[in-house]
This record gives sequence, structure tokens and C-alpha cells, in this order.
Amino acid sequence: MSQHPQRISGFTLIELIIVIVLLGVLGTVTIGILLQPFQAFQDQSRRASLVAEADQVLTRMTREIRMALPNSVRITESNGNQYLEFIPTIGGGRYRALADLSDPDNPVGDVLDFTTMDNSFEVLGGVLGEFSPGDYVVVFNASTDQNSSANAYRGDNRAALTAGSSNDALQIQPAEFPFASLEAQRFDIVPQTGPVTYACLESQLQRYSGYGFQTSQPTGLTSGHLMASRIGQCEFNYLPGDHIRNGVVTLQLSITEDDETVEMLYQAQVMNTP
Repeated sequence: MSQHPQRISGFTLIELIIVIVLLGVLGTVTIGILLQPFQAFQDQSRRASLVAEADQVLTRMTREIRMALPNSVRITESNGNQYLEFIPTIGGGRYRALADLSDPDNPVGDVLDFTTMDNSFEVLGGVLGEFSPGDYVVVFNASTDQNSSANAYRGDNRAALTAGSSNDALQIQPAEFPFASLEAQRFDIVPQTGPVTYACLESQLQRYSGYGFQTSQPTGLTSGHLMASRIGQCEFNYLPGDHIRNGVVTLQLSITEDDETVEMLYQAQVMNTP
């Protein structure tokens, strides 16, 4: 009786190659499906980070610009860079323009005299804000024109506060202000550090302060504070309005990281009633 040879089960080389190819295709598809949520999460996190960075910068800028001295905003361009400058305010109030004549023989109140050098005046209702000796009182700032005496950059309508100033009365370096305020008898207090400049410098946004008052708008400032980098677009625009309507500063900023770009536009109103 003849015996049949025993059959040995296994895979052929072709079958093994087919299985490997199928496993490779299945693995590729599976990995792609699994990676999509992780990639989407990373993209969303990067986008949120860029939005937060741009929002923080623009929010700070609009907050500062809203507190700008009336008619102090000016914008210029130099060597392809753009510069936004303004004078921040830290306080203000209403000066006494007329003495109290309840007793005609004994007028009461220290008025701000616009006809001669004066070194003190009474504040009606107190000063809003905080100030220190060396800060400046500004009355009727109406222009950034270099030839105008109503220009705080030039300084004719600006006088430094001295020691002894209080919330109800201000002591200043002797000065004769060229113009009285409009109907409000308003004055502003600006810091002794002077103006602030934001500069779009290629891929960076820089903030400068402490360089003092300059009649011509300065460019090429040094020792700035980096506000944002990776800037794709940075643009400032200013509609000054007039002494009745507020001015509007438009800030446009885009930040890019890898292939993600976030662009934001903010507007800040500036009260230009001197």
C-alpha cells in the first residue's frame, strides 16, 4: 500500500508580498486619519496664539491712542518704514478763568491769566489723574504744524509743573499760554517723558518713548521696545476730523508663522477738542 507525501501548509512569496503591500496601504490610510485631528489641533493652537498676540498689541495701542493729547497724532514714512507718534495724557481738568465776584470788593480765586506770565492757577473740581513735578500742563493744543504756537511739540502752550502743586491748585513754571481753551476752560497734563512712537520696521513693530519733545517728527529712533515680530503687514492711517468731530486712527497688523497668517484691523477714536 503506497503512502502519499505529507503536505506542508505556508505562504508563498507572492502571498507574503501582497500582505505586506496591503498592510502598508492600510497603515498609511490609518495614520493619515489619526494625524488629521492632531494636525488640526496644532493649526488651531497656532492660529489662536497669533490672534492673541495681535489682539494684545492692538488693544494696547488703541488704549494709549484714545488717551492722546488732542491734535497730537502724526504719521510719517521714512525709508519704507512708517511711524505713528502722539503725546499721551496722564491727567487733566478745568482751570479757573474768572474770579468769584460774590464780594465785588474782594474777588476770590486764582485765575489762569493769558495776558501775562503766570505761575499758578486754581483747578475747578480737582485734577483727574496723577501727576508729578516735571510733568507738563498743556492748554489748547490745536495743531502739529511746526509754525503754530498751539503745538505742544513746539512747546509754546506747554509749561512744566513745579513742587507745591495739589489737586486743587497747580504751580507751573512761569508761562504765558498763547490761547485759552474753548468754552470748557480745559487743560491736559502730559508726562515729562514726552511723546510715544510706534514704528513699523520691516518685520517688527517697535514702541519708543522717553526721547523728548521734538518739533519735527523723529525717525530712526533707538532703544525701542519690541511689541511684535513676524510682521507681514503693518499700516497706520489717521483721519484728524476737526475740533467738533473726533479723529480716527486705523491700525492694520498681520502676523505670520509658518504658513499661517492672521490679519487684524482696529480703530481708535481721538478726542480733538482742545
